[in-house]
Amino acid sequence: MVERSIYRHGTSSRKLDEIFINPFTHRELPQVGYCDTQPSLPLDLKAWQARQEKSLIEAALHQAKFNQRKAAQLLVLTYH
Repeated sequence: MVERSIYRHGTSSRKLDEIFINPFTHRELPQVGYCDTQPSLPLDLKAWQARQEKSLIEAALHQAKFNQRKAAQLLVLTYH
């Protein structure tokens, strides 16, 4: 439960003030920002890719109403 709450809290600078006991209860995610243009160089490529991947996964989860299997299908990923 704690790990799920920390994940849902994201990288916010405010304190974590609630723990989600029910994994099927969810809150609205912030709007996901996509990068349609090339980032400027020099660039920390790994950090940029991690941010993009996280944004896409969050968008897929939101669209799939937090159903992980459906989110994986939206991203053409396998889910076990």
